Amino acid sequence: MRVLICPDKFKGSLSARAAATAIARGVRAAWPEAEITRLPLADGGEGSMELLGKAYGLKARRVRVAGPLRRPIDAAYYLGNGRAVIESAAACGLYHIPPPRRNPENTTTIGVGSMIDDALARGARQLSLLIGGTSTSDCGAGMAAALGYRFYTAQGYEIVPMAGSLRHVARIDVTDRHPGLQEARITVLCDVDNPLLGPTGATYTYARQKGAAEDRLDHLEEGMHHFNELLRRDLGQDVADLAGAGAAGGLGAGAVAFLGAELQKGAPVILNEIGFPKAAARADLLFTGEGSIDRQTERGKVVSEVIGAGRPTVAVCGRSTVAAEDLGALAILSLDGLEGISTNEKMVRAAELIEAEVFKYCRQRTEHTQ
Repeated sequence: MRVLICPDKFKGSLSARAAATAIARGVRAAWPEAEITRLPLADGGEGSMELLGKAYGLKARRVRVAGPLRRPIDAAYYLGNGRAVIESAAACGLYHIPPPRRNPENTTTIGVGSMIDDALARGARQLSLLIGGTSTSDCGAGMAAALGYRFYTAQGYEIVPMAGSLRHVARIDVTDRHPGLQEARITVLCDVDNPLLGPTGATYTYARQKGAAEDRLDHLEEGMHHFNELLRRDLGQDVADLAGAGAAGGLGAGAVAFLGAELQKGAPVILNEIGFPKAAARADLLFTGEGSIDRQTERGKVVSEVIGAGRPTVAVCGRSTVAAEDLGALAILSLDGLEGISTNEKMVRAAELIEAEVFKYCRQRTEHTQ
């Protein structure tokens, strides 16, 4: 039995590598003779940068940038041979802000722009921008400000817009746009395919998890609509309906409008670059997983891409709101079915519980085939 173990991270609980280790222990305990290969995955969100950076043979570089609350932080990206891999969460990830202070009205992507500026200054002209897991919903305005774009109010004041102030921008000035952007080829890897606006857009789908109050969502959506019209009028960019435009609080849309970037689904690119198709083709059984398997899973997440390889696949997760047959999986092993254990305890004991559930599944599979 050849088993490929290829999960994404379990957000807030386990890295993809730690999840793969837990699954492997469960498989090994049940099937000592199995040939097990571990291949931690990512889909363009957090954790993707290291995978791609290593696949391209790049080296990590640390820079000091403004974090999501404009305080200095240390962020890393990968650089070498005219190429850079930059992860937006490194500069403005939700994990940079303690829960009580999370509010996308007051956060900025300016640090993302500073990392791009640093990469351009060091000769990078082929950039992969990985977006996901941000604390922001500024449509990439902060990023653009760090790269020479200027934003003015109706009264003529220059501001660096955040989600709460997008509605106050009256004009976007491109005069001082970074000249290196003209020469650069920038690819944005998204972990979702949401548009910028509407019920499945950046605000109504993701702003709550970034800390936005329910009674502020309409206000934020109005600001996003207003800013989208400015992108159309001042930059000639019609980006609202692009798949992935709503990713990372509209950073997908901003990357296209301000950087001339191309949006791509992250999972297929990353999986191909790290050799997943070849590894999957030689495996008899695949184990994948992520923290939550839900309707978003089908919108470009790792689990759906793994299942799409057409090999027998078992998915492991912390919680699930869809059935295995809806995804095309053999089974979904979900920790939310364990009784007598609180959600917090499940997150703390995730590795142990995943190992036990995988072991149980493998033993039952053996019994059914005997």
